[in-house]
Amino acid sequence: MQIAPRFIQVEVNLMTAERPTLANFTYLSAGIANKMHRMMYDYGPGNGTLLGLPFDQLVEHGPGHEFKWEGCAKPASVIELANTGPFSVVVLSVGQAIKYQHDIEIPLLMKLDGHFTTGKVNDANYPRHTMFGTVEEAVQAGADCVGLSFYLGSQQTGEDVERIGKIREEAHQAELPLVVWCYPRGPLPGTTKADSLLWCHYAVSAGESLGADIIKTKFPAVVPPKQRDAYEDFILNEYAPRLPEVVHYLDLEPTREQLEEYQANLAEGEKPNYDSLLTKEQHIERAKIVTGAGTRTVVIYSGGPRITGDAKAALTESTEIIMDAGGEGRIIGRNFWGVPIPDALELANAVADVMKRNKYARE
Repeated sequence: MQIAPRFIQVEVNLMTAERPTLANFTYLSAGIANKMHRMMYDYGPGNGTLLGLPFDQLVEHGPGHEFKWEGCAKPASVIELANTGPFSVVVLSVGQAIKYQHDIEIPLLMKLDGHFTTGKVNDANYPRHTMFGTVEEAVQAGADCVGLSFYLGSQQTGEDVERIGKIREEAHQAELPLVVWCYPRGPLPGTTKADSLLWCHYAVSAGESLGADIIKTKFPAVVPPKQRDAYEDFILNEYAPRLPEVVHYLDLEPTREQLEEYQANLAEGEKPNYDSLLTKEQHIERAKIVTGAGTRTVVIYSGGPRITGDAKAALTESTEIIMDAGGEGRIIGRNFWGVPIPDALELANAVADVMKRNKYARE
């Protein structure tokens, strides 16, 4: 059921300005710029866009995906997909990057950190990421860039800022671009919708401030009813007294009445999709705000949770939204390698075809 929301147009001229190209990134050394160019122009969809294939799932979620199809969650299968598909870069954890380096035919992003899923034990440590690899190991494996995670709002936010600063310095000295997974996590983001517009916007801004060359972020989702009170309370009673303009985040959400009406009309057992309350154009406007926080940073979006239903249509539409919002591309994992390679190639090519459109080319 589609309900047209009350959606107030907010002036965001500074945030919706035309996105920069590599030519504008004058702070980059020649070595870093060449590696960025290799990923964004020589491989994948090209034209200054970036489509990544990440495979850190063995770390983050364990090997259970192997039961989906023979070869799923196997590094060799993922690398085969990366080599044959329209990808700009393949993302591997340090162990896979080192052991499979000679099989990789496209640019490599070595992810230096991660965390293992260990049930309730995770709760005590969540969301702390542990360093697995080093910049030196990435250089030895022939990586074109390195990446690590920043969980804005976690109890280790301050420590992570220092950790990212250290890795940024080491990466740039080694002429490697730094990719930061900028995800809001922790007590406050968790209770107020971690992938909401507010927190995704803040995460990209934080990543640019920390000196990331490429930021991976989440798509800004609608705040569901169960978190709406906490979201409004934080904005109105904690944030707005210091910065009154932030009330505009609430103008870009469906109203409480629309959420309640939508929920009341759900069929028994039907899983709610609150994002359906916004039109495609409204999603673009919200994503423009998130993307616009990275004024001198490449901003790419995650592939999100596993898609049920028509994955090709869903990935095509979400990619159109991201590209229309000025994003430089996407990193999509389980929705590609989580299906057999022929099916994955069909999905990846559909996404790449969107990104190749002339209107998204960055000269």
